Amino acid sequence: MIIGGISLYRSFAMYEEKATFDVLKGTIPDFSIKDITLAFTIDGETQTNTKFPNKGEGYIVEEVSCEDNVTADWNNGSWSLENIKNEVTAKKVKCTVKFKTIDTTSGLNGAEPVLGDGMMPVIINESGKAIKTTEENEDWYDYSQKQWANAVILTETGKNQSIEAGTEIQEDWIESYFVWIPKFSYQLFDMGKYAEATGTDSNKQNKAINIKFGITNTEDGEEECATPMNKEGTQGLSGESGKCEVGDYMTHPAFLAFDTTGFWVGKFETSQNNSKGIQIKPGVTSWRSITVGDSFKNSKNYKPDLQSHMMKNTEWGAVAYLAQSIYGRCENENSCTEVTINANNGYMTGYTNTTAYGGSNAQLASTTGNYSGIYDMNGGASEQMASVMLDNTNEKALYSQSTLTETDLKDPRYYDVYNYSSDDAHWERRILGDSIGELGPFALSDSSYMCSMWQDYAHFVVTKYPWLYRGGAYRSGGFSGLFAFSTDTGRVCTGCAFRVVIAPQ
Repeated sequence: MIIGGISLYRSFAMYEEKATFDVLKGTIPDFSIKDITLAFTIDGETQTNTKFPNKGEGYIVEEVSCEDNVTADWNNGSWSLENIKNEVTAKKVKCTVKFKTIDTTSGLNGAEPVLGDGMMPVIINESGKAIKTTEENEDWYDYSQKQWANAVILTETGKNQSIEAGTEIQEDWIESYFVWIPKFSYQLFDMGKYAEATGTDSNKQNKAINIKFGITNTEDGEEECATPMNKEGTQGLSGESGKCEVGDYMTHPAFLAFDTTGFWVGKFETSQNNSKGIQIKPGVTSWRSITVGDSFKNSKNYKPDLQSHMMKNTEWGAVAYLAQSIYGRCENENSCTEVTINANNGYMTGYTNTTAYGGSNAQLASTTGNYSGIYDMNGGASEQMASVMLDNTNEKALYSQSTLTETDLKDPRYYDVYNYSSDDAHWERRILGDSIGELGPFALSDSSYMCSMWQDYAHFVVTKYPWLYRGGAYRSGGFSGLFAFSTDTGRVCTGCAFRVVIAPQ
């Protein structure tokens, strides 16, 4: 039973107010609740005579809890309850919405890091080592100073250790490193309507991308536009522009599929631990010789409670755009530096050229130019994306040799889809924000397409090669780079790795 709307009664100690909230995608089995009484707290304090907070008034919802085994989620976009489910016959149920005042002092405007269960905040010191910290430590992160928030997940051995704040964590106690990407909108700089190569190999547009942090989604207006998404809000739309124009600010689509205020990205390419499970660490060999399907499944099974998944191209685009901003590798609008290649021919993670993580100038291969950033996004191994082209009817994904099926892709939050083309020069099929079509104009040189951003390699998905790959491999010569993209069948590939993303809510 799909509910289009439900009347809720907001009851408090001193008054009662009736209102109607939309319930989006709310499948309610055997629904028999007569009404839902809503209470709310702000910063942990129960409110008794205060107006229910409205969207845009400086609050974020931390949690929704209900009585009698009823569950419900909060949708920040519609500012309402959704997915209300119950397993009991109840006539009246009380749900409590816990609001938190947005911290404007950090500059992230509500997009501060959200730690999932088992995640420990750390500061990466000048030697690349993880130092345990606390969420309250004002030095944990400072994006205005290019210091991105880091966190680690410990091994079973590490979990049994007593680690005090301010102390270095032993490397063998760490299972995985992650870096927080705060929710942002960015100023559109190119609508990406490129169906052919029109530029020259001298074209370069390496200017900074303008970023605004915040959790409020942009809407169609004079200086901003709504992000083109499908009707479920789970995928950016291939080739669509909505009412967006160059100069508008648009919420990046990578943050909308899971309705998060940010997401955690594996700091390095994924590798395997001794038990053949996932780890994300520097100085180890990346996990290669694996199909897209196995990368997809291993990523989802890593930390399902934290909505872990294989990185999508839109998520790569969010990281790349943040790196190509004053919060990453740019000092101002016209002064940016390129992420240095990982040129280790043994596919070791965290290298800068051929220098190991922790060595001289090893920070130059990160998205920030310091140790707080993300590594292996230029070179290393070519990274598989959970992003695939549709067939010539634009209805079904082309799986090729990926070992994925329609059943595997039943939840559209976990992958991007692109419209069909038999020509890999049709970049107009881009999703705004994915760092594909917006990187034009494109040039053709020695049978290779290049984008204008650092002149990186730019071959898009086609019938024979429907899966997207990013970053290129350790070899230089124009085939690798933060904005480089190529394609393949999804097959077992000795030079291809993958990256894990966590989307806590």
